[in-house]
Amino acid sequence: MSLALRYILFALAIVGISLIGLGLSINQWFVPLVQHYLPQGVTVERQSGFSLSFSQLKLPTFSISTQGCQLAKVTSPKIALSRFPIKLSAQQVTVNSDCFKQWPSTASTESSPLSLRHLQQTLPSLNLDIASLTIAPWQTYQGALRFSSAGAEQRLLYQGQALSLDAALSGQTLTLHEITVTHPLFKQPLSLSGNVQLTDSLASVPEEANLRGNITLADYPKPLTVSLSRDHQQGELLINDTTAQSPLLRAPFSVTDDEFRVEKGSWAWSMPGQPLSGFFSLTARHWQQGFEQTLISGRVNALTQGRGGKGNVVLNLGPGTLSLSDNQFPLRLTGTAKLQDLQFYAGLPATLTGMLTSPTLHFQPKALLLMRGEVLPGWEVDEARWPIAGVKLTAQGLSGLLQANFMVRNQQSSFYLLHLAGMAENFLPDKGRWDWRYWGKGMILPLTANWDVQGRGFWHDEEITLTSLSTGFDQIRYGSMLMQKPRMTLTQPAHWITQQEKPQFSGGFKIVSDSTFFGETSQLPAAQLNLDVQGTTPDQFGFRGQLVAKQIGPVRVIGRRDKSRWLGRAWWPEQSLSVFQPLAGPESRVALHSGDLRAQAAFSFTDDKGFQAGGHWVVKDGNIWLPDYQFKGVNFSLPFRFTDHRWHFGLREPVALNIAQIENKFPMSDLTLQLKGSWPWDEQHPMEINNTSVDIFGGSLAMAHLRLPQHHSAQLEIKHLGMSQLITAIHPKQIAMSGKISGQLPLWFENSPWLIENGWIKDDKGLTLRVDKDLLDQVLKNNLAAGAAIDWLRYMEISKSYATVQVSAKGDLLMKSQIHGTSRFDDKRQRVNLNYHHTENIFMLWRSLSYGDNLQSWLEEQTRLPANKEKGQ
Repeated sequence: MSLALRYILFALAIVGISLIGLGLSINQWFVPLVQHYLPQGVTVERQSGFSLSFSQLKLPTFSISTQGCQLAKVTSPKIALSRFPIKLSAQQVTVNSDCFKQWPSTASTESSPLSLRHLQQTLPSLNLDIASLTIAPWQTYQGALRFSSAGAEQRLLYQGQALSLDAALSGQTLTLHEITVTHPLFKQPLSLSGNVQLTDSLASVPEEANLRGNITLADYPKPLTVSLSRDHQQGELLINDTTAQSPLLRAPFSVTDDEFRVEKGSWAWSMPGQPLSGFFSLTARHWQQGFEQTLISGRVNALTQGRGGKGNVVLNLGPGTLSLSDNQFPLRLTGTAKLQDLQFYAGLPATLTGMLTSPTLHFQPKALLLMRGEVLPGWEVDEARWPIAGVKLTAQGLSGLLQANFMVRNQQSSFYLLHLAGMAENFLPDKGRWDWRYWGKGMILPLTANWDVQGRGFWHDEEITLTSLSTGFDQIRYGSMLMQKPRMTLTQPAHWITQQEKPQFSGGFKIVSDSTFFGETSQLPAAQLNLDVQGTTPDQFGFRGQLVAKQIGPVRVIGRRDKSRWLGRAWWPEQSLSVFQPLAGPESRVALHSGDLRAQAAFSFTDDKGFQAGGHWVVKDGNIWLPDYQFKGVNFSLPFRFTDHRWHFGLREPVALNIAQIENKFPMSDLTLQLKGSWPWDEQHPMEINNTSVDIFGGSLAMAHLRLPQHHSAQLEIKHLGMSQLITAIHPKQIAMSGKISGQLPLWFENSPWLIENGWIKDDKGLTLRVDKDLLDQVLKNNLAAGAAIDWLRYMEISKSYATVQVSAKGDLLMKSQIHGTSRFDDKRQRVNLNYHHTENIFMLWRSLSYGDNLQSWLEEQTRLPANKEKGQ
């Protein structure tokens, strides 16, 4: 063997031994070697070792960090050794995009833009497979990546649940076979496809593009088409609804080396009953210097039309720069939005801060949002104010001191002022937390009531709770009713769970009031009503409870609120009639001594019809005393209805009243009547009293029918009235009379010049009249002529008597009577035929008449001769 060959073999052996040594020590020298070529501050950390086999080289799991921030982590990378082109694979690659901002700057003024052609020439033929690629903070779009490169041909496949991509690059032509994006905003995945002509410089935007796709939004009922076209410096983005005449979005743009600009862009959005449209513009200067150096400014406006005419809301953007990590970008929303029922007025200066992926909106001083309009049928918001200066808004909600002030009125000219203020933490309706106190005042003019409220509560996620409440009125006046100082407080916190699937509303309330007056004398003592409510919302719930007013009650109450309508029922247990003395008035006027009462009623209250009620009252064996009367054995059944400030009695069956005994100067018994109709009455709502009768003086008084208002007289039937009992009731000392009379008195109570029109009275079977001898002797002594003229009255048997009676509305009585009979005095009988004509004002007579003694004095006065009357005067 030659010496040269020996040296060559020796050298090869040394190289082989060295390579084997390097391979065996690769775990020690690989990381320092890679670290040598990385910028200062960027480190590599190996978490496992190398593994070599005949088919593949297993690289260690490693991570790359910059300035202490882990930029990427590659798990289980491999290189296949037995295949061409080279095949690289990794089990998982995780990239944190927030760490790119900490990558050391290596910018050089001599560096040239990266060329696509140079990159394609430099890139070796290879296949790259990553089983799971995750880029923070877009973890939602995690998926599997497959990339292949062969000269000027590259292919990229990406498959994830939220994003999939199939793209091919041939030279400078990028073909997007399909891009599919899934997002909650989209009802169905967004799908795009088309061609893009790239420039050779990767720092430049494509010069030509033609993309088309389809999209279905969750809040838009019809499918949409998307198209993006670009021809060098000009381009346009269009989003169309194929059924609409104009595009939903039209964004014509131009691109230069220093500026991207959208001018005269337009948009439109069709909401049910409220179409919206507007224009926008956007300018991005110095865009080639990088995203964070791009100066952005823009303007978007929305045109509205509704209540009050047309409105215009403008959102001004910038000017300023945006960053992925830290922002101070100015925004301002101003103008008026006029919707179908509401009007909004905004002056909202704000600053966008924080990371662009999770920004925070800080509202600046003087930030204010106003609203006016009809929030519910019949309820008008004159002004709602939300001063939100200093409040922060993020994707999670509002944080800071959140206030709301409302001025509300309804169609009945009632108005209310309500204030809420408290700290909010990531609050949005049905999300987050807002703890507040509230206070307010108002006036309900139809009830002549001043209202006030105060308390505390909170809104936590889907639960609104009132922990304290005190609200009430100084008084409530409704018709003849006056309720003093009613007030409502909580006995249990009021909870409202606003879940759409299963809303709930519950709470316990106590309502107290001072005395309630009905008219001038009737009153309900200080009362307390305890209520428990269960339902779905504050305007849809049921309630049950009981009312107690000193000895009255408890009255059981159940019902429900159905939006603006209140419905309920009440049961009054059987109680002694005496406990209702306050409702009857002072005992000096009406005294309730004994008896029982029970009742039940249904009621409702609505804004248009007011308070309505109906029910049934029953009184048994009542003993009621009036100043001049005592009613014993009172029984009545009173079905009623109250609506439109009017009482209606006996709707299905007449009111039945029975009184066993009435004690006064004229004792009566067995009073019965039936009543049906309205009070107060009128032509459309008359009152009818039927089948009235009462036993008196051994006979009876009866009236078959009385209608109010009257068009016909009511016939009062007098049947067999005992004159002996009548005279006894009047109890004159020197006059006696016996026998019975009957008659008919047509009565008028209104709409007539008469009280009694063409009435008549007659005896049944004769009458007997006796006048005391001492009375006539006294008359004879005072006036001999008058005494002789009436001497026949000492004892008289009346065989026939008949009288007609008329009484005017002013009380003037006109009575014409014919009396036929026989008089006996001094043992002589004398036939008497008397035609008697008498006038008197019965009102004056009744006031001056003290029954017996006054009647006797009146009789003496009427028997004087005119001459003696003159002497006596």
